[in-house]
Amino acid sequence: MIRSQSGARPALPILALLILVLVAAACAPATAPIGQAGTPESTGQTVAPATVPAVAAPAGGAPAAAPAVDPADLPVGVDAEGNFYRGDPDAPVKLVEFSEFECPYCARHVMETEPQVRDTYIATGQVVHTFRHFPLDFHANAMPAAMATYCAGQQDPKLFWELHDWLFENQAAWTGATDGAAQFRTQAVALGAVEAEYDLCVADPASLARIEQDLQEGMTRGVQGTPAFFINEWFISGAYPFSEFQDKIEKAKAGQVPPPTPTPLPQGVEFFQPDPGRAGRTYDGSYYVGDPDAPIVILAFEDFKSPETAEHVKSVEAKLKTDYIDKGEVRYVVQLFPVVAPRAAVAALCAGQQANFFEFRTLLLTNLDQWTEGDDAAMQGYAADLKLDEAAFASCLADETVQTQVEQALAFGSSNIGVPQAPSYLIIKVDETGKSQDVRGFPGALPLEQFEQNILELQAPPTPTPTPAPSISKAELASLPMGRDAEGNFYRGDPNALVKLEDYSDFQ
Repeated sequence: MIRSQSGARPALPILALLILVLVAAACAPATAPIGQAGTPESTGQTVAPATVPAVAAPAGGAPAAAPAVDPADLPVGVDAEGNFYRGDPDAPVKLVEFSEFECPYCARHVMETEPQVRDTYIATGQVVHTFRHFPLDFHANAMPAAMATYCAGQQDPKLFWELHDWLFENQAAWTGATDGAAQFRTQAVALGAVEAEYDLCVADPASLARIEQDLQEGMTRGVQGTPAFFINEWFISGAYPFSEFQDKIEKAKAGQVPPPTPTPLPQGVEFFQPDPGRAGRTYDGSYYVGDPDAPIVILAFEDFKSPETAEHVKSVEAKLKTDYIDKGEVRYVVQLFPVVAPRAAVAALCAGQQANFFEFRTLLLTNLDQWTEGDDAAMQGYAADLKLDEAAFASCLADETVQTQVEQALAFGSSNIGVPQAPSYLIIKVDETGKSQDVRGFPGALPLEQFEQNILELQAPPTPTPTPAPSISKAELASLPMGRDAEGNFYRGDPNALVKLEDYSDFQ
């Protein structure tokens, strides 16, 4: 999915291959099959467009919605590194976007969220928006589109942004077209690009190298799919709603930085493997049920205010438990991805400190309409229902380290895994050491039948490859029995052999 400057794909460790699964799914068209083991090939599943739940607006100080701004009225230019920007280059907040023109989620961001960011922050001088290219290999027109915008922009930065807007507005008309490059050239010229200069730029290897440079830098910074955004030090991976951008921009304006990176895992350990020092916990601190040595692992990325997650627990999870988890065939891991309800996730971890994580999770999801995010009194009421130590629970709710753990879980799912929404699932086949062998990713809810189908397919042993017989020398070949059969045909080998190979051939 990612090219090096030489055009060869860089080698990726198994975890990187695992996390690219959801990235491929998040950037696939609505009717494209989900990738398997980090590739865009089909697993037989179809992805609906991701629907990310709205994030609560930041408390206090958030600006009101601004009137619509004509993009043509914004200042544009090229920074010292050759990147195209829109807005005041001296703005205190830098929004750097890694994107590609054939990704439908990138188009959704540009059509639905970017205008709100533009009107509220870019047009008011608070944010400068810089575009970086990240064309993915499985979109045939992504690189030609990147080349077209780059070369148009070499003549005038306004042409870059005008072609950028046209490509996203008309993506459905040209995506997958066999004459994409020709369409882009026609539009660039229609916008005012000089044909001869444009053609020379497209043919210049330095243009391709410049786009490949963006790819390499994005990968170095942790970008694994599109769209991806850096807002000062904050990172957003995926087409999130405006409220998520508003939250991160306001934090960047206030000088806030993300929580520190979690402690690295022991060498050779994957984050979802059982931690032998903490029963029922993985190395990254997530809770699981099932045999720690189960050959199949399901990672469920959940927000406890998600109706889809609640329906999954009600209609799917119980059956998985009786048919697979309780039989030692599947280990089920809950990975926190609290886009909407981070405070509820804190409460669940606090219940987990008293060995009641899953019980508390069940109460949250079965009473979804009975509590409000941020209502600690309701959380303490559920703790009382479970007969937890209420003083210890209240102390945990106030513990900033638990809040940080939740923030890190959300950042990990978004930045490292590329989770586009809650719920999302990874179904992993592991080897005898617990490391991933094969992985399938599913953004969004998944019916029981598809869980079962993928579990059975991953459980099936691979088809053995026959061992080729060793080649024989010319001397050994000459020593084989030779003769003529009853019909006058020449043969070589044992005439009484069980298998007869008849060869019809000629010498030319």
